[in-house]
Amino acid sequence: MAVACETPISLTIPDHDNPTVIEGWIENGKPATVVVSQSLSYFSEITLASILSAIDTTAEVIVSDDEGNSESLSIGFSPDHLYGLLGKVYMGSVIMGKAGHTYHLKIKSKGKVYSATTIIPASPPILDTIHFNIKEPSDTSATIRILIRDNSNEFNCYRFFTQIKDLDLTFSQTSIGVFDDLTFNGLTLNFELVRMPTSNILTANMTQEEYDNYYRMTFFQGDVVYVKSTTTDVWTKSFWSSLQSEISGGQNPFVTPGTHPSNIEGENVTGIWSGYHARYDTLEFK
Repeated sequence: MAVACETPISLTIPDHDNPTVIEGWIENGKPATVVVSQSLSYFSEITLASILSAIDTTAEVIVSDDEGNSESLSIGFSPDHLYGLLGKVYMGSVIMGKAGHTYHLKIKSKGKVYSATTIIPASPPILDTIHFNIKEPSDTSATIRILIRDNSNEFNCYRFFTQIKDLDLTFSQTSIGVFDDLTFNGLTLNFELVRMPTSNILTANMTQEEYDNYYRMTFFQGDVVYVKSTTTDVWTKSFWSSLQSEISGGQNPFVTPGTHPSNIEGENVTGIWSGYHARYDTLEFK
């Protein structure tokens, strides 16, 4: 006969301090875009309604540059972010990003002040070739192969995005799509862009066929794919590579309990303010 003991355990779950989450960026030829929200507790119910209610649309968001220009951003629409499609991001209209220039961000939200600085790199990503990686003529799916030529005179950080026309609502980062040139400085790098979905919050009412198509890692025959290639700063590289490593390591895609490198200064805040030197390419899988 087996005998077992039971010991009552009492757990006190600490209160969640709801840090402010800031995601902002500015790229060459475009105005600044900034998202301000509050993080949710690990034990809270994650629904579309709770996510939307966590977005702060009452903050004061100011962007200035190294030429003495300054503007207050307004809540509006942006095709470059999921919340922007709902008209819940802060958008600039006066200051347009320029390569090689510095940009400052200041945010006042719920009685607290946050600030950050970024730069748009002077050099764009140099792509020698970009094409679908089709191994056999009969292939109906493929990844995208890129040959990038690195500048040996600079320390470069890269970030890549894709968007499938009529499937993805906006650009999403590719798998292992952010890195620096420490291992290939001055050389050419041949690598693949592997697709990732835009967001996990869009799958609630999908059929199994729609779900499988949304989460596919490759590109299918008939796809029109927009590719966004960027150079960026080391803070952006560090933040997104840390965040992506945690999710790809098996963490809940809605929850990232770790801390990630951030250039946002202030109390109880996380996130990133990025500068991008971007180029755009369009590929059609015929």
